[in-house]
Amino acid sequence: MFTNAIYEFRKELENLGYSKNVVSNYPKYAKQLLDFTKATIEKITDKHIKNYHQYLQEKPKQRRTGKQSQSHIYSQLLAIKLYFDYLQRTKKINQNPYNLKLKQPVNNERQVFTQQEIQQLYATCKNITEKTILHLCYGCGLRRNEVELLELKDINFEQKLLFIRKGKGKKRRVIPLTTTIIDDFKHYYTDTQTHREQSQESFLININGTKMKGQNIYNLFKRLLKRTQNLNPECYCLHTLRHSIATHLLENEMSIEMVRDFLGHQQIATTQIYTRINLLKNKLQ
Repeated sequence: MFTNAIYEFRKELENLGYSKNVVSNYPKYAKQLLDFTKATIEKITDKHIKNYHQYLQEKPKQRRTGKQSQSHIYSQLLAIKLYFDYLQRTKKINQNPYNLKLKQPVNNERQVFTQQEIQQLYATCKNITEKTILHLCYGCGLRRNEVELLELKDINFEQKLLFIRKGKGKKRRVIPLTTTIIDDFKHYYTDTQTHREQSQESFLININGTKMKGQNIYNLFKRLLKRTQNLNPECYCLHTLRHSIATHLLENEMSIEMVRDFLGHQQIATTQIYTRINLLKNKLQ
């Protein structure tokens, strides 16, 4: 069971517009520290946190062999930092015990599809649902939760525009759609209309007419990936499509500012990751 302070921390993350993944996991990470120390929040010191950091470095993975990745450890420490920042800000503690210096691990192996591999994926699609998911995650560069939250009213078929009203950090953006994408979206809507309940506002739906969840979207993509020749499903995830469209837009000489707005990044530094990917690819060629 969550303590009141943990529960309120979760509500704070929700109110600040953090993603579902952060809202779900960060309170758990904070609680795991409390369980480890067996101390109340007022009694926790920087030594407790340093000991817990050392424990995370040695802790094995739950479902696989080996130790936890540095990126996962970083996420847990960031959750703990945010938690104690919140406690101090709301005057639940007098002094913040967190003084570890967080250094985000550098991911030098961010995978992207080539433009030829994207064409392969489209060619392997067996139905309009698979093609629509590719359009949303690659052609529109949406995050998985943005696809899940997308509603019919968010697509203007006449003006060929897609509206993201609940992006990361509550950031809104408008995405122009190509004629091919808008035609396929119309095809998908027509194809699903027979089992779409009148009250169903979600754009993507399951065969029984219910809203398609993020895990359903991910599973459909994985099945498509397994059918596509010469692509190892273990090397790619749904988010690879978003990485790929960013890289391809920069390859086609779209300005970094336009790519930032297209993806809905808060900081241009996040978008600049893809310029480094391009530089690395060019060196390897």
